[in-house]
Amino acid sequence: MVSKKSSRRRGRGLSLAVPALALAVRGDAAFLSAPAKCERSLRSPAAAQAPASSVSWRSTARNSPRVLRRAAAGGEFGTVAFALAALSSFFNGSFPACARFPKGPELDPVLFNGLVCAGVFLSSLLVPTAFSVPWVFTGGGAAGGMLFVFAALFSFVAIPRAGLATAQAVWSCSAIMVSFAWGVFGPPEIAAPVGDAAGSAAAVALLLAGALVIVNCEAITKRISGVEAQDTENEDERAAGIASALAVGLFGGSVLVPFKFIPAEAAGLTALPSFGLGALLAGLLVTAAYWKGVQKEDGFPAIASDQLVAGLASGVLWNAGNVCSIIAQSPPYSLPYGIAYPILQCALFFGGLWGIYAFKEIEGAAIPTFWAGAATLAGGIVLLSSYGPGA
Repeated sequence: MVSKKSSRRRGRGLSLAVPALALAVRGDAAFLSAPAKCERSLRSPAAAQAPASSVSWRSTARNSPRVLRRAAAGGEFGTVAFALAALSSFFNGSFPACARFPKGPELDPVLFNGLVCAGVFLSSLLVPTAFSVPWVFTGGGAAGGMLFVFAALFSFVAIPRAGLATAQAVWSCSAIMVSFAWGVFGPPEIAAPVGDAAGSAAAVALLLAGALVIVNCEAITKRISGVEAQDTENEDERAAGIASALAVGLFGGSVLVPFKFIPAEAAGLTALPSFGLGALLAGLLVTAAYWKGVQKEDGFPAIASDQLVAGLASGVLWNAGNVCSIIAQSPPYSLPYGIAYPILQCALFFGGLWGIYAFKEIEGAAIPTFWAGAATLAGGIVLLSSYGPGA
């Protein structure tokens, strides 16, 4: 059940005309997490989910039983790889929660998204120095950053309308489905043979079933308990939130497609500054067009200090998850795709924890129903990583 407090929060913020204006972020992702990894390099920047993470349907590690046994056995490298993947999942499941922390009236989602893009850009500038990689500009990296902007923007449109827990589960499912489509129907640089058609079909069925249970957890709970479901005045707004969450998956599941065309020497962590630059430029354009063209405001928007910090922190968190996922799947850790992908997609569980227990978006008997749907969705993720394209 969506609490009254959350319902009131939905009333403030962006007009529903905004999704038509622009949206292109993840992350992981994820937010924005998406199953699309550069075959030529396990270090591809990703999310989350996103957004958008560094995974893809084709993993060079999947053909290495020695690496798989080492990771599964929990050796030194395996332990570190699992920890990095878990950290990536946590960061990608937590970055959207930053929008809820500032006090007072909510900042317009488009403006908040602009701050997130700035956080991604600033943190990307630290990568060459921190990890001793060269400064190289790549068009593919910048294009991925631009797609991220729209994925992230839709996520912040979806959260106040559908709730963080529900929105993150929906966009995770959507991103997986979009990435699956790229893996099956995409160009040769992206597509890969399906491991098992029946297994893939079962995975897709579980994904859809889990998402439907999560979206309708309140109505299902009432039906089971014999209570007649009643329409609420916010039903249309919630539907708009679900639609925005689906759009997150559309962009987030495509964020890594441009990385397929980046030369191996410029891929992975090396491409992150270009990614950040693309995110910054697209974020500025979207924010300016919205503020001047849609809102028709003069001057600059008034942003409180806690809103500024929250927006930048959200972008830094998303990028931290991005970096963790890249390192986890790179030598010497080389966590196999079949193990890494399900862990990375656990971002939806962290989003559920934030939404249910921190922000009280879902209450009462609907909580077990939500987690049942989440478990069903997780089962689909495991099956898809085992039988989907490139498995």
